[in-house]
This record gives sequence, C-alpha cells and structure tokens, in this order.
Amino acid sequence: MSKIRVQSLDELECRPGEVHTARLPLATLPDGTEICMPLIVGEGHQPGPTLLLTALIHGIEIGGYDVINRLMHEELDFRKVRGRVLAIPVVNPFALGASSRFTPQDSADLNRVFPGSAVGTLSQRVAHTLVDVFVKEADYVIDFHSCNPPSCVFTIVDDAANANVQHVSLGMAKAFGAITVTPAGHTPGTFSGYLSEIGKPVITPELVFSRRFDPDSSEAGVVGVKNVMKYLCMLDGEPVPLPNAIPFGERLLYTSCFANTGGFIYFRKYVGDSVEKGEVFATVHNVFGEKIDEMVSPVSGLIIAYPMAGNQAVTTGDKVAYFASAQVERR
Repeated sequence: MSKIRVQSLDELECRPGEVHTARLPLATLPDGTEICMPLIVGEGHQPGPTLLLTALIHGIEIGGYDVINRLMHEELDFRKVRGRVLAIPVVNPFALGASSRFTPQDSADLNRVFPGSAVGTLSQRVAHTLVDVFVKEADYVIDFHSCNPPSCVFTIVDDAANANVQHVSLGMAKAFGAITVTPAGHTPGTFSGYLSEIGKPVITPELVFSRRFDPDSSEAGVVGVKNVMKYLCMLDGEPVPLPNAIPFGERLLYTSCFANTGGFIYFRKYVGDSVEKGEVFATVHNVFGEKIDEMVSPVSGLIIAYPMAGNQAVTTGDKVAYFASAQVERR
C-alpha cells in the first residue's frame, strides 16, 4: 500500500485489485505546516464506473470516516469489484482539527461554498480542490454527514437535478435502503446541490451521532454503500435490507422546525413516531419548571431527528426537529 504526496490522480499507479493511499496538498499554516486532503483509491479488477465517497465536510461529523475506513480496508475485495472507488475520509482537515462544523480560519461552512474558487478563501479553495481533482473523475457520489441523536439514519436526495439524474440518485437511495427525503427549501452552495446541477447522481446519507462513532450507524453505512455498488453493477448480488434503520418507502419531504422561545425541552414524541400536522410533539419549560410553549408539527409524517448539539434546552430560533412527510405537503 503506497502513501505518497500527489497533485492529481494521474500520479497514482493503481493496478487492478489494489488499494492505495495518498495525500493531496491543500494549504499551509502560518508556521509553514502543510495540510493535506487524504485519499484512498481502490481499483477494481474489471472496468466499471467510478464511485466517489466523501466524509467530514463538517469537522464534527466523523461517522462517514468510519464507514469509509471499514469499506476500503476490510469490507471490499477489489479483486471482485468492477470500476474504481475514490474515497476521501476527511474532506475538511481544518474543521476536524478544531472539532468544529466550520472551517476555523474563515468561519465558513464548507457545505455552503461549492463549487468554490481556486483564488478565494480557504473554504472556497478546499471546495474547488474537491471539485477540480475528484468530482470530474466521478460518475456517482455518496457524501456522508451525521446528525446528533436522537435521530435515525436517513438519506437526502437533492431535487436540483434533471429528471434523469434524479432518477438515478433516487435509485441509489432506494438501494442504500434508508428512509429518503428531499429538503423543503433550497440551500445554496451545498456539495450535493452543485453535483445535481452539473449532472452527477449523488446521495447524502445522514448517519447517527456527531463527534462519536455509532456501531449500528456505521454498519448501516457499510451495508448501504455495498447496496449502492450492487445497484451500479460494481458488485455482484442484490441489495439487502439495511440494519437498524427505517427502510426506504418513497421519497419524502424534509422539513425542519425551530423553537419560538427558549427553555428546557421535553419530547412528547420520539424518533420514528408518526405525527399529525398541528399535533404537539414537544413542550418548552422555563427555569422554574413552568410550561411556556407547546411545539406543534408543521406537517403530517414521521419524526426523523431531534438534531440538538448541546443540552436538551433551546434558544429562540434553534433547530429542534426534522420531519419526513409526503410530497403533497410541499409548499
């Protein structure tokens, strides 16, 4: 297994059935320390498509790293793979080093600056490197993120693509096997949104837990990727049910709900529970224990996450819950 410094994928000499590692320079720190993007390449024994796996665009969402590590070094026998897997276990090493969602040098969310710029801020340059070096080589992309518990594994499929690309992306999500949602509103600058716009099929699995590895979530990620590779004819066999996950049904709408007032929050409904539009799913209490607000569901559907990063308490405007609902709820 090689581990070399490269400027492009052309510098790697990967023979069929082999796995190689390399580092791609990104930037230098004030003391001259060079920071690189790690790369793992698995070359299949037969021709086929190129699948790009990415993780840690946000520096606290480490679950995808575990999935990639297991796939590339333990689970996949590249003598039985058709095509190639490009895996980037840490897209944003700056945010990882700071244990932050954001790139500390420019306080930017890397997942809001795509496609980036070769002459812009640090985050823009990282995004540009990912696009310029890796995306152009990929036929399909799986971009791993993580959601704080309580939550379930779910997959996001962007709706910015044309009908053909959306069809393939949805097929990948169905093969992955988890409940699948499309955001209710457009968020500019996301990696998946950019990929969809340029015609690259992509799915974004949201694993469970930031900052820690969750064994059940990692297993779901490993099985899900292998399912997608079967769908893409990179592996033999048929997709298998995803363990420890709400299964794929149809593409649903992904809606967030925010707190109207601050306080301690008590959940009346739990992840995986059904709710009706207008139904109370949580209550907010002040420091004296008095109930000061009831939070009601904006849609009829399922609760898929309570993505709070800190205590079970909220400030006005905090994101409290994610819902999956039928597309007819879309406004």
